Amino acid sequence: MGNRSSPSNSQSNAATAIALVGLVLIAVALLGLMAMVTPQLLGVVIVVLIFAVPAAFHYLIWGWWLSQARDREENEREEGS
Repeated sequence: MGNRSSPSNSQSNAATAIALVGLVLIAVALLGLMAMVTPQLLGVVIVVLIFAVPAAFHYLIWGWWLSQARDREENEREEGS
């Protein structure tokens, strides 16, 4: 049997993105079905988004800042060696 290598980082990222898009589409479809049954659902969605959007924004900015700090630290370590 041939040796199977582990997937590359870009393949892993692509698989994660595809899974995330699939989950978002399923969530939107379920939300649409719920909206047909419960007309007050729009209010609930707005309240959830009031909390979710700032949290997602904070998470993305924090992750970007942390990756920048990590890269800076690695560069300083390489220059110090």
